Amino acid sequence: MRHSVQGFRTRAGLASVTATVLVMAGAAAPAAAAPLSMTLSSTNGPSGGGNSVIGTVTATANVSSPFAAGTTPTVQFQAGTSCGAMAKAVTQIAVSGTTTSAGVLTVDPDTVKRISTTKIAFVVPSSSYPATVDGSTSTVNTTGLVLMGTQTTAKWSVCVYDSASTTSSALIASTTYTIAVRPKITAILPASSPAAGGQSVTVNGVGFGTGTGTSATTANIGGVSLTGIKVASTGTSFTGVTGARAAGTGLVLTVNTPGGQVTSSDPDNNGLVQDSDDSTVDAPILFTYSNGITIQPSTGVSNTKVDIDVKGVGFSSLTFNSGDSGTPTDTKAHIFLVKDAYVAASNRGVAECKKILIISNNEVVCTLDLTANALNPSDSSAGSALVPDGTYTMTVVATGDSSATTDAVNATILSSGATFTVGPY
Repeated sequence: MRHSVQGFRTRAGLASVTATVLVMAGAAAPAAAAPLSMTLSSTNGPSGGGNSVIGTVTATANVSSPFAAGTTPTVQFQAGTSCGAMAKAVTQIAVSGTTTSAGVLTVDPDTVKRISTTKIAFVVPSSSYPATVDGSTSTVNTTGLVLMGTQTTAKWSVCVYDSASTTSSALIASTTYTIAVRPKITAILPASSPAAGGQSVTVNGVGFGTGTGTSATTANIGGVSLTGIKVASTGTSFTGVTGARAAGTGLVLTVNTPGGQVTSSDPDNNGLVQDSDDSTVDAPILFTYSNGITIQPSTGVSNTKVDIDVKGVGFSSLTFNSGDSGTPTDTKAHIFLVKDAYVAASNRGVAECKKILIISNNEVVCTLDLTANALNPSDSSAGSALVPDGTYTMTVVATGDSSATTDAVNATILSSGATFTVGPY
């Protein structure tokens, strides 16, 4: 009996050990790591794709190298706001109303670049992948990741897998991405602004976002932002106010929207040169910042002194005489009161605004002495009478040199166009 009991205990002990080993083995088996959250360099883009995006994840203790060296992750866009546990077969996009009900697009692996263990770059699909199926050209999602039906925006899941297998791949990382109408520009009204800015501009086209944050529309002309942008509810136009900028022609309007960027140098946003179809607006629509200032006050009584606030652009780069020093014909900068247009050799102005105080690059204050006799417009010599009553143009020039050529004078007139009236009241 003792031997039998001991044998039983031995067998029971072995069974217990075996059970313990099985439990420990089960506990040691690692569970599938949860997919990492991915941050995109741009969370939205144009319908039709073709734009490049960088995706970044943060490594964890369990996943120290999300994008392992020597591998090329598989990137898919899947309808909805969540990714499948494994890569899916390519599926045609379908829409129910404005909701994307189906669709799977695989990013061409030739456009997927592993930058580091935590960063990849890829191109949003603009055509079918694979391009051929069983030797025939694919007919699935031939225009890439696009809006369908009456959609103006659509949110997609971006899913990154360790392989393209639909039966054994594992989801590494995921995020969401929104596509919107690709913006176009059809008109800029007006297509010019004074250098001092403050001009309200209306831009017509399509695809202008009405939201805030990443859904907002921003714009700049020649690198200077439009402010106070207000977008029509239809997304087909917006208004904005120009900022101050040095005068120039051939300037490009750049608009950033949820559907991507469009420039007025390619208003159709197709990357193609102008075609022969006159019904399309694909010729560049360029903008001009013209010389111009504003002044306050704009009137003065004869035989008085008037302090004038002059607003324009580029004053910091000019060298003015201090106080009442210098002469009207020296090479320093000057502010003249001119009858009609300034001509260095023959119509130099009837008075000079002196004692200039530079407030900023966009503002100066000067004193117009109407108690002094008028200047002779032909050579800036002193006249024998006060400045006659009438309307004049306040003009800023970079040099008072009377021998400057017409082209040089035109090039150095930084701002003009503000009228000043000398009168009895």
